[in-house]
Amino acid sequence: MSEMTKTLRVLVVEDEFIIADEIAAIVQAAGHSVLGPVASVEEASAALAKDRPGFAIIDANLRGRSSSSLARQLTELGIPFCVCTGYRPDDLRSTFGDVVLIQKPVSARALVAVLASAAARHAASCE
Repeated sequence: MSEMTKTLRVLVVEDEFIIADEIAAIVQAAGHSVLGPVASVEEASAALAKDRPGFAIIDANLRGRSSSSLARQLTELGIPFCVCTGYRPDDLRSTFGDVVLIQKPVSARALVAVLASAAARHAASCE
């Protein structure tokens, strides 16, 4: 991690344990810390009430329920996020807008690039 970028605290919201664990490992390997993982919109809201991450990675569908309400909450709080999904990106644009969508299975390279970009924006906003 260069001096120009900050380490992010990243909220991981994923209801499949193996995928959540993989995402958390990628986040940590990229030099960031993990908040969670949590597996539902309610658990994510509770985590946000206690801590303010610099970034969030959320699954589009949590336990059969859209995470769009969580996306709205993150937007209202000013917390940038990306959405990991097994759905086609075109099917989610109306729900999540211009948010970065990462296809599952999650590519470590794609996720690290998104985190690097978020960390650089975060560092610039702190100057």
